[in-house]
Amino acid sequence: MIIILVVSLYYNFKTSNSPAQISKTKEVSFEQKQECAIYKKQIEDKFEKNNNGEIAVEYYYFDRIFYSPKEDSCLYVYSGQFGLKANERYRMLYLADALSGDILYQKTVVREGKVLFEEENDFNVNARSYETQ
Repeated sequence: MIIILVVSLYYNFKTSNSPAQISKTKEVSFEQKQECAIYKKQIEDKFEKNNNGEIAVEYYYFDRIFYSPKEDSCLYVYSGQFGLKANERYRMLYLADALSGDILYQKTVVREGKVLFEEENDFNVNARSYETQ
């Protein structure tokens, strides 16, 4: 009886990971990635409106947008520069949800004009973890 149960579980597990099902998962992911591209223009427009002055105290740059299986949502990376345009004093990197606007993760990568390489690397590693399951 136990052997039959084990064999049955094995075949159920094996068929649930069939190539057809994996292909269907990839198709869904592709469709979700396409939907995320719609948000890119909206975000860029929002930043452009904010960045219109010759001298900006806060200046935002869009980096990239991607579908996150981990969050099941569209996430994007952007940076915020604080200080005069010509003299970057502070810069933050943000990982945000395109649907809700919530900031999931942020790091200061330039402080008082000094680049913080370890902080930037830490941010990039963390952001990449959202791109894969």
